[in-house]
Amino acid sequence: MKNRELCGDAYLFLERNNETLIAVIDGLGQGAEANKASQKALEYVKDHAGEDLVEIIRGCHGYIKQTRGVSLGLVRVDRKANRFSCCSVGNIETRILNKRSRQPISTAGIVGYKLSKIRKFEYPYESPGVVLLYSDGVSTGFDPSEYPHLRLDPQRAAEQIIEEWGKETDDATILIAVETQ
Repeated sequence: MKNRELCGDAYLFLERNNETLIAVIDGLGQGAEANKASQKALEYVKDHAGEDLVEIIRGCHGYIKQTRGVSLGLVRVDRKANRFSCCSVGNIETRILNKRSRQPISTAGIVGYKLSKIRKFEYPYESPGVVLLYSDGVSTGFDPSEYPHLRLDPQRAAEQIIEEWGKETDDATILIAVETQ
């Protein structure tokens, strides 16, 4: 959303022990309260990054109960086990692009308010891979194949996707992680 002092979205990109953890967090609503919720959730995810993705979401749910809640998407790339793991709650979209592209489905709910059974998806890790994780401020109608520079210049692709597909009335975050060989 343009001309806003505080963004209700947050993200994390953390590498350690031959693993990468990627998160996109969208605080419900906009402004200060959305920012407070997303920052508190981000703090929890950072502090518990080594845990199983489902456990991170469950723990975050209890940790941010006093906020308005968030949508939360997590992807872990485990190069040692040759596996992508992902799960999300709410309006966070995930796309995994490699030899076989995938778009796992998010669980309905709000982390911190109403949480149902969390689904975790696991796929074989095929290098080089691309992960897109984005909030509902980005319309889901875009086709990554229309951005041939996505692998070579993910920053430019992210800016272009936000410009073309970002919603004027919502915070928008897209994280594009590209592994180079």
